[in-house]
Amino acid sequence: MKNSLYLLLVISIAVTVNSCTKTYKNYPGGEPNAIVSILDIRPLYKGQDIILSKDNLYGGSKLAGVVISDHIEKNLPDGLLVVQDSRRLSTLKGISIDIGGAAANYHPGDSVVVEIAGGTLTRKNGILTITGLTELNVTSKGKGVVAINAITVAQLLANPDNYESSLCLINKASFNPSLKSGETIGGAKPVNDGFGDLVLYTDAGTSYAKNAPYALAAYVGIPFGTADGPVQLRTRNVYDIVNMGSSAQELLITGYQSDPKGGDGGYEYVQMMATKDIDFTVTPYSIVFSANAGTNSSATPLDAGWATGGQRTIKWNITTGSVQKGKFFYFGFQGKKINGSLGTYSFPASANYYQKTFTTTGTNPNKGDGGLVRASAFSTSGPWANSGNTCGVAIFKGTTVTETSVPEDVLFMATGGGAAIYDVTKTPILGYRICNNDWYSMYSVSIDPVTYRPAITPYLYYRSNGNTASAAYPFNEAHPAGSTASDAGLYSMMGGVYNITLGRWTTARKQVIVELFQATATIDTLELHSSVTKLVE
Repeated sequence: MKNSLYLLLVISIAVTVNSCTKTYKNYPGGEPNAIVSILDIRPLYKGQDIILSKDNLYGGSKLAGVVISDHIEKNLPDGLLVVQDSRRLSTLKGISIDIGGAAANYHPGDSVVVEIAGGTLTRKNGILTITGLTELNVTSKGKGVVAINAITVAQLLANPDNYESSLCLINKASFNPSLKSGETIGGAKPVNDGFGDLVLYTDAGTSYAKNAPYALAAYVGIPFGTADGPVQLRTRNVYDIVNMGSSAQELLITGYQSDPKGGDGGYEYVQMMATKDIDFTVTPYSIVFSANAGTNSSATPLDAGWATGGQRTIKWNITTGSVQKGKFFYFGFQGKKINGSLGTYSFPASANYYQKTFTTTGTNPNKGDGGLVRASAFSTSGPWANSGNTCGVAIFKGTTVTETSVPEDVLFMATGGGAAIYDVTKTPILGYRICNNDWYSMYSVSIDPVTYRPAITPYLYYRSNGNTASAAYPFNEAHPAGSTASDAGLYSMMGGVYNITLGRWTTARKQVIVELFQATATIDTLELHSSVTKLVE
C-alpha cells in the first residue's frame, strides 16, 4: 500500500512538471527567449531549405542585430539586409535577409529586430539567406555598435561560413598580380595579405571602381559566397578601402642561430637577404637585439624602445661591404662556426659574413657600437636571451636609432615569460616599435562609433592589440630530428616568399626548425634548404 502511494505521488509530479514545460522541453520552468542568436541560426542549414519556426529556433522567433549593409553604391547583392550580432559566446556572426528593395532603406549602425519565424533558410546565389520576409518583418530599434572581424585571407578561406555576411577586415593587402599602369580596381580581382589570395569584387557602376590601387590597403567588407563556390569580399563604399602606406623592405631577416651548441658567446648569428643591391658604405644599416629576461627587465626600464640600451638592447653598425639583390647576408661574431665552437665547418670565405666581436669574459662587458640612450651592458652569453621571455632582433636603415625609429624588418621570439615589453598606460608608451611586414602591422582599422566608417588605429608597438606574433624558442618545438633540448644547435629558418614588384610578403614567413649537426652542417644547410626565403618579381 505504501509503495503504491509513492508511485502515485511520482506520477502526479511528473504530470505536473510536463504540463508546465509544455512544448519547450529545453527550457524547463520558464518561457524561452524570443530572440535567437545568429550563431544558432546558421548551423540549422544542412544543405536543404528549412522553414524557420519556434520548434527549430529553440522556442524563439526573432533575431536582433546591427545592420552592416549599405546599398548606396550598389556593390552588395541586391535586396539583402545584412545584419550581425555577437549575442552568444561573444562570437561575431552575420546573416543575409532578403527583403527586396527595402534593404536600401537601412544603413550601417541601424539596430533592428527581425521576425524570422515563417521565413526560409536557404542558399541563394551561394549566400546563406533568410527568404520569404518583407520590410514588415523588420522593426527599427535605434542605433547599435558595429564590430568587425579582423582576419587573414587564410582564416576566411579555411572557414568561410564563420565569416560570411559579417563585417571583416583584411589588412595590409595588395592586388596580386599587381595592376598594370592605368588599370583600376574595378571588377573581380585577387588581393593578397601575405596569407593567401582573395577575390575583391568592385562593381563597375560604383563611384570608386575607376580608382587606382593603393600599394598597401586595409579592405573592410562583407564576404559572400558565390553561385560557383569561391567566396568574394565586397566593400560597401570608398571609405572601406584605407591606404596603409607601404610594406616595402630592402633587407629581410630570413633566419637566425640563437642557441648554438656549446657556449653561445661569439657563435650566434642572423641570416638576411637583400631585395636590392645595397652598398653599406653608402647606405649604412644597424642591427639591434632586445633581451627581456626577468633580471634584464628589472635592471633596465624600457623607456626608449630599441634605443633603451642597458641590459635591454644592444646595437651594432653595418657600415662596410655590400650585398646583391637576392643574396644572403650574415651578421655574426668572431666564432664564425655554422654550429658552435666544436662544429666542423665555419662560414667559408665566400660567405657574405659581417663580423663583430662579442666578449666572452668579464661581467656585462658587451657595449655594442653604442649610440643608445644608455650604454648597453650585455652578459657573455650572447645577445639572444634564450630564457623563454620575449627577445627579438630588428634591422634599421642608418646607424641612428631612437625611440621613434621604425625598423626595416623585425622579428620576435617568445615562449611566454612575464617581462614587461609593452605598457600603454605609460606616457610615452613603453614598447618596441614594429614595421609593416608579414607578421606585424603599424596600423589597423576600427569602426568609428559616430560615422560608422572605418578609421585608422595606430598599432605601433609589439604586443599592441593584434601584433602578438612571435617565433617559438627552437628547443620548445618538435622537428624532424626529434631533439627538443636546449644547446642542441637548432636553427630557426624563417622562410617565406617576398614579391619585389609588390613590395610585400605574398607568403608570410614560417619558422622551420633545422638541427645543425656539428659534424655535417655547412652553409649549404642554411642556404639550400627547401624552406629558405624566396624572392619573386
